[in-house]
Amino acid sequence: MSHTDCDPQRFPVHRTTVRDNVEIAYVREGIGGVPLLLLHGWPGSKRLFWRNIAPLAAMGFEVIVPDQRGIGDSPIVADGPLTIAESAQDMHALMQALGHETCVGAAGDFGSVVMLDIGKRFPGFLQRQVLYNGGTPDVADAYLAAGLSASILDDVTLRSDHFTLHGAQADELVARLASDADRLAYVESFFLGTHEWREGDGPVDLAGPGNFTPEAARFQAETMRSADRLRASLDFYACLFGELSKTAAPPMLAGPATIETMVLWGMADGIVASAYPAMMAIGCTDLVGPLVLPGVGHFVPWEAATIFNNVLRVFCRDLLGAR
Repeated sequence: MSHTDCDPQRFPVHRTTVRDNVEIAYVREGIGGVPLLLLHGWPGSKRLFWRNIAPLAAMGFEVIVPDQRGIGDSPIVADGPLTIAESAQDMHALMQALGHETCVGAAGDFGSVVMLDIGKRFPGFLQRQVLYNGGTPDVADAYLAAGLSASILDDVTLRSDHFTLHGAQADELVARLASDADRLAYVESFFLGTHEWREGDGPVDLAGPGNFTPEAARFQAETMRSADRLRASLDFYACLFGELSKTAAPPMLAGPATIETMVLWGMADGIVASAYPAMMAIGCTDLVGPLVLPGVGHFVPWEAATIFNNVLRVFCRDLLGAR
């Protein structure tokens, strides 16, 4: 691991007010290249892509890596919590503010759900997308007909209680994590393979074994050190599983994804398991892959940075060559 991998000052952070007075913080490198939007999920922030930004910019991409509202350097919006639908609109507005009417997207975890929503909500905006270890299109009948769960959320629930804990019990969880040290240890556990996903079952790896050092886990987790930051980030779950789900606009996920999609699956992910690539093969009508990555878990851009970067280069070779 390079000493710059965990340097929070490695890239300058920019800020733009995008819509409804929502300010988004982001890194932007390689201005003038092929616009590329990289979206983090949970736990995470723009720091998940620290190993990708410079190489992708050198390949010819204009790399734009935001913190979604309330996460990392983006302010918490008191009267506008983080939801999938709101974030999709934030990200589209950010790209428009930066002068881009189209882009390539790459995302995992909840970031991929936001990306799928963007593809439905703003037709023609995404030229193509790379998705890994995250959400799937809502084609429940097709999944069931193939002998799979109705959704990736149902499949994950077979192995984990964290949707309920983070969504329906978010306030109670944050109250129990009473100090910065408690909160850091909790978030770090997801990177270090020490998190117990279902009470009594013991820890299950999310990342591939050894892919995060304690220093790297701390670097990723420290953006959620404070109680208010951790709580704001959990609205990703609350908008689907908690009280916020009663008032939040639902995400736009129904129907197959028709955008050209490259799917990566870090197969060491013990939570987003083999149903993910199987579902994406059904839910995407213009599919490349899935590319299966042994020894790699949930955090593909960090754990397999060179592969992730080269996949984007090859997948977008025609776009890069046109510049």
